[in-house]
Amino acid sequence: MTFNKIEHNFTYHELDYAHGPNYQPCIKVSVFFKKKADINYETFFGHWASVHADLAVACKAFAPIQRYVQHHQTPEMKERAKSLGEQFLDYDGCAQLWVNSWEDWMSFYNSKEYAAALGPDCDNFMSLPMTYMVGYENLVVGDASAAIGGKDGLRKKDL
Repeated sequence: MTFNKIEHNFTYHELDYAHGPNYQPCIKVSVFFKKKADINYETFFGHWASVHADLAVACKAFAPIQRYVQHHQTPEMKERAKSLGEQFLDYDGCAQLWVNSWEDWMSFYNSKEYAAALGPDCDNFMSLPMTYMVGYENLVVGDASAAIGGKDGLRKKDL
C-alpha cells in the first residue's frame, strides 16, 4: 500500500515510516451492542460477564478464538464520553475477539453450536442487531499478548 508521506522529524524512530506499523498477528473482531430496554445495567453487565461468557467459552466452536474481552460502557462512562463534545458510540457493550484468520472467525460464527448456545441467551440481555468492526491492531504503546505472538509496542517508561 502506498500513501503520501509528509516530512516529519520523528521523536521515536520506532514509529517512523521505515519501521511500518506494528500490526498484531490476529484479526480483531469487535461486536457492539446495547442492553435490552427492560433490564438494568447491573443485570446486563452481570449476565454478560458470567452466564454469557461461560456459554461462549464452553462451546467447542470457541476453539479458534485466541482472546476474548468485554468492554463494559457504564452510564457514567457514556456521560463522560458525551462531555467531550464529540460524537460517541452509544453502545453498552463491545465484545472483542481475536482470531488467526477470517476462516477461523467464520468457522466460529457459522457453527450450529455457537448459534444453539449463544443465540437464545442473547435474548436474555441484549438488544439486536449488533454492529461489527473488523481489522488489525497496530500496537503503539504497551505489551503485546504473548499468547498470540504479538510484538510489544513502545514502553511507557521510554516515553
